[in-house]
Amino acid sequence: MGQDQATSEPAKRARIAAIDAARGLALGGMVVYHLIWDFAHFGLIAPTAPFAPATRALSHVVASAFLALVGASLALAHPQGLRRDAFSRRLALIVGAAALVTAASYAIDPEEPILFGILHCIAVASLIGALFVAAPPWAALTAGAAMVAAPFLDSSAAFNPPALVWLGLGTVSPYTLDWRPLLPWAGVVLIGLALARAAAARLAGWRWTAWRPAHWPGRAFAFAGQHSLAIYLVHQPILFGLLWCVVTATGLEARQAREAYLAACPPACVAHGGDVGVCAKACACVADRAEAAGLSLGAARADAGGALQKRLRDVVETCSLEAR
Repeated sequence: MGQDQATSEPAKRARIAAIDAARGLALGGMVVYHLIWDFAHFGLIAPTAPFAPATRALSHVVASAFLALVGASLALAHPQGLRRDAFSRRLALIVGAAALVTAASYAIDPEEPILFGILHCIAVASLIGALFVAAPPWAALTAGAAMVAAPFLDSSAAFNPPALVWLGLGTVSPYTLDWRPLLPWAGVVLIGLALARAAAARLAGWRWTAWRPAHWPGRAFAFAGQHSLAIYLVHQPILFGLLWCVVTATGLEARQAREAYLAACPPACVAHGGDVGVCAKACACVADRAEAAGLSLGAARADAGGALQKRLRDVVETCSLEAR
């Protein structure tokens, strides 16, 4: 026990609470960004909200903060050169988490899987950053600036194939739920590493280095920053699940499905040769009967060839006869 305690305590004291709190603050921004996506998905806000300039700016600011802190943390964790064992353990953890995110994204939305999101970028950028841990700060800064500038200075359709698009030098972006290509984003990691390396000699004399959170907001952000990877992995399933429960419990999902059906049904009916008045009456009948039977219009329409769709088809046939 004595040896374990002796080796663990210095590591705890070596942490810079301000770095943890900054990472926690960035994590808070990421939660806000993901909430905007979730609210739009459930129809609580405009579906275009995630693509608004302010939302996109928030996304880039949060990603930049995370990646710069990855570089800074890499420099602070390896002040005397790369510690291979510690680096390998951390890298394996990130790679495993990235693989988990990819697998989960395939399960949730196979049409937009996350193949190179922020965790994938952090993993590859960490490998590149490891080459600069012992290099002069100017070397990492120069390389980082070049990587940030590269996709803006030159791009080519030759980099659009799936095997190369992750580099960030292509002319198109893939359909994915999270996209942080290696260029320019790995450059932000190197810039963070360079700045931390340049400031290393003066860290001990800076007031913020010795800062310790005295109140709960600071402690909360610092705690979140210390456990950022775990929080990153669990926060979105929790948020999404909670919103789904709220939407389902309040009947909002059913109302949205009814409104969507009533908006789409009459035009489709008329396009197939139906009378305008008959179509409107039949569609309203379907919506009312489905609601009375506890049949979800959204689920039934998505249940291709299943029992729910058969029930909906029976309701449609009945209402079509009654509306004539």
